[in-house]
Amino acid sequence: MTFMKTTVLTLLAGLVTTSLATAEPKNHETQFSVKFGLIEVGIAKFNIRFDKKSYSLTGSGKTTGLVEWLAPSTGKFISAGTRVENQLSPKTHLVSVKERKKKEESVKLSFANDRVSDIQLKLNKKRKRVAPKYIPLLEQHKAAVIDPVSTLIVPTSQQDAKTGSKVCNQRFPVFDGETRYDIKLLYKSTKKIQTQGYSGNAYVCQMRYIPIAGHRKNHRNIKEMAKNKNMEIWLAPMEGDSVFSPIKIVIGTKYGRFTADPLYFGTAG
Repeated sequence: MTFMKTTVLTLLAGLVTTSLATAEPKNHETQFSVKFGLIEVGIAKFNIRFDKKSYSLTGSGKTTGLVEWLAPSTGKFISAGTRVENQLSPKTHLVSVKERKKKEESVKLSFANDRVSDIQLKLNKKRKRVAPKYIPLLEQHKAAVIDPVSTLIVPTSQQDAKTGSKVCNQRFPVFDGETRYDIKLLYKSTKKIQTQGYSGNAYVCQMRYIPIAGHRKNHRNIKEMAKNKNMEIWLAPMEGDSVFSPIKIVIGTKYGRFTADPLYFGTAG
């Protein structure tokens, strides 16, 4: 599944950041309205359940408004794993997308011994990602990686959670089933934000996409994404703890700006 589709799913499913520092299980819920400019194009809901040793993320999203009429689609994801100190170790990952008049596409990954152990792809259009048109994807690119959803989980210590640069300044090695890339976050500022369930500060992090392997050489979209400095994730503390989750997402493009604005951010009902 391409990074572009992963990006759309990310907008629909949300980005997740957590310190996983508490002993008792907690269940958090976020609801987003996804907009292009001022026009709503989708809605999303996701739940995060975590304790000191494990985590799971489930979510879904769908198009709305004019986009629903022109090109309806739905998406869902499930990711789960364990925590080793302040690092996450994914075990399972599933993302699926269904567009009108097309078969459902899905990516299922399994992990073992700090590497991808199984890949199951169901894609409507498969490409032979081989040289010289593509950057070769090697076995080494499947080691010491996390899936696209778990990569958005950022374990921090209680002390680091007090500082925006400690929470934001991260770089995640990602494997999505077809391509290997890094997602880099960099602290920008701290801003006030308010929605149902939360009122307070959020850390604003710039997001950068860094292609590594499996992508097409000199592809225009890849080059544009790699150069894009107009992507932000706003992280807010979850349930009054040293656990963070995105409360706002902004992705600027040459065609306009996508935003995921919160409708609810708080304890799951």
